[in-house]
Amino acid sequence: RSAAPTCQTGGATTWRPDSLPNLSTNRGDPRCGNPATVAAYTEGIAYAIRSIASATRSVTIYLDAGHGGWLGWKNNMQDFVKTIRGLGVAQHLRGFATNVAGYQALGEICPEYDWCLPSQQHSGDACCYDPCGLTAEWNPSQNELNYALHLRKAMSEGIPGFEPHMIIDT
Repeated sequence: RSAAPTCQTGGATTWRPDSLPNLSTNRGDPRCGNPATVAAYTEGIAYAIRSIASATRSVTIYLDAGHGGWLGWKNNMQDFVKTIRGLGVAQHLRGFATNVAGYQALGEICPEYDWCLPSQQHSGDACCYDPCGLTAEWNPSQNELNYALHLRKAMSEGIPGFEPHMIIDT
């Protein structure tokens, strides 16, 4: 008697609900922050992720996380962590995909979180290249490598046991 052959191939999907970053940054806007919209986004996205995860156990799920020019400020990032934590789906995620809809330069990783901010005097360092002028607005995630590193750290600290992987669309 031999067992029937089985074959499982894995795959990855990037799920891109633009509404998640909007929930984090635009709750004051009645089009994004009204209770019905918030409930539809959060309940619908959580349901979709759980459904995908249970139906396709061999598929890895990455969730869109905007880009550093949108969620790179500490307060926006903390709001995004809170949004993801509130969905209760971190256990189904492999991580996040960044730079999917917008575009920000890949750049180089800086040695410290706020290395390129105006108060640090490192603006000439290669990792501080900032074609969009985000550091002048106190955004330490002025490139996607820094943003991915900052987001991973914020998610790991804000959701116990969650250490997301990051993919960057270039």
